[in-house]
Amino acid sequence: MAGQLQLEIATPERLVLNQPVDSAQIPGKDGYMGILPGHAALMSELGTGTLSFTVGGKTESLTVSGGYVEIRDDHVRVLVDKAG
Repeated sequence: MAGQLQLEIATPERLVLNQPVDSAQIPGKDGYMGILPGHAALMSELGTGTLSFTVGGKTESLTVSGGYVEIRDDHVRVLVDKAG
């Protein structure tokens, strides 16, 4: 999976997304975080906002609220209270 991240987004009720992406913009508690392949390991609290991700030049987005993000070994796990 060279040049991509595995993005996983889950709520307590369901797995919203689990797919390889080129990049992601995630709403942190204190501002947005741009995530690219090779990003340093990180765990952070999330804020409310628009999470967007790019796959093959196409950007998609969804609104998320509350939760945490964990980044490790090009795997981005986003655990949120609500996503839609």
